[in-house]
Amino acid sequence: MADNYLEKRYEEVFGKGSGKTVRKVVNPSLNSLLLKNRSHRSFSHSHIVTDEALRDIIAVNSRIASAMNQQVLRFRPVSDPVQTLAISSMIRLGAALPQEKLPPPGAEPPAYIVVCSAVEENRWVDIDLGISLEAMSLKAVELGLNATIVGSFDRDALRRLLDADNMHPLALLAVGKGCDKIQLLSIREGESHAYYRKEGIHYVPKLGLDELIF
Repeated sequence: MADNYLEKRYEEVFGKGSGKTVRKVVNPSLNSLLLKNRSHRSFSHSHIVTDEALRDIIAVNSRIASAMNQQVLRFRPVSDPVQTLAISSMIRLGAALPQEKLPPPGAEPPAYIVVCSAVEENRWVDIDLGISLEAMSLKAVELGLNATIVGSFDRDALRRLLDADNMHPLALLAVGKGCDKIQLLSIREGESHAYYRKEGIHYVPKLGLDELIF
């Protein structure tokens, strides 16, 4: 009798592959990524953001759209603790919540991606900037991280810190594991768009679909 007789007989009766567990990998949907893609203003330092993760996030820029395919955006990943703290001192978060003094001490972003342009800023550069920041933010969420777009910062100081006199800093992407509890609120046209905090929850008003279509 052949050594594999029982195995062959089992397959004849029950079918090949029976009894084996097949695990199906389900990628997150775009809707789920969008819902998780919220702007955090405090971050946990117990989670390390690796250089590899930052490179994976930046890598989306090799696959996204670019106005006139100009591809003039350039990126600097920053994870060195000394440099990240220096950058944190240059930024302003939560303009609508000045009393909060964000980010709070000890909860600064553990990493940044500095987004610059190799040419003077113009309409087409700004289109690319928006596409890039959203794509990188979604990739960060896919990796289990959070990303916050920062547009208010000291550009001259940042340029000196990075020794990037030939670049035009446009925005920062703060990357880390967010600590904030964030909830979306559906609003109608004419209601306040200002985000606010109440009882430890950060509320973000958003117009519904019917309000956006005209």
